[in-house]
Amino acid sequence: MNARIAITALGLVALVSLAGCARSCARGEPAPTPAASMAASGAPAAGAADTARAVLIDSVVLGHSLSPDGNVGAPGTSFAQGGPLFVSLNVSAISPGTEVKLSWYGPSGTGEGDDQLVVPPGANVVNFRAKDTSAWPSGTHRVEIWVGGAKAGEKTFTITSSGSPPAPSSPR
Repeated sequence: MNARIAITALGLVALVSLAGCARSCARGEPAPTPAASMAASGAPAAGAADTARAVLIDSVVLGHSLSPDGNVGAPGTSFAQGGPLFVSLNVSAISPGTEVKLSWYGPSGTGEGDDQLVVPPGANVVNFRAKDTSAWPSGTHRVEIWVGGAKAGEKTFTITSSGSPPAPSSPR
């Protein structure tokens, strides 16, 4: 819901800019920039995009299983080597056909692979399952979330050796 509000606000900024251009361009004046239009309303232009990105990243959940609706059913941040690791994110505010990519990194920053998909029409949630994690070293890992070729953010998680149970973890 908040992502839709942020995207709607961004659209309104563009509309205000076009309306300003229609008036000022007819008089030979330069068109106002979106930043100038938003400054007049008291909110920065980048703020709406940042808010939308924050809402998307806040919707990213890591976990041990998926619910029937595609959301993570058992959230967590600690996973055993070789165990399942799922990521779900809300894409209701993302245009169908947009590519979503996850890039996985180990404790030393070494890449552990990428997963990607294209948001299908009507999707509210998309999910990913990490490929075989049995060879991933113990420690703090991260997953970067990319949307439409731009990095939206990242989440960290822990991999524990397969001989030890995962530590209790909190959602997200």
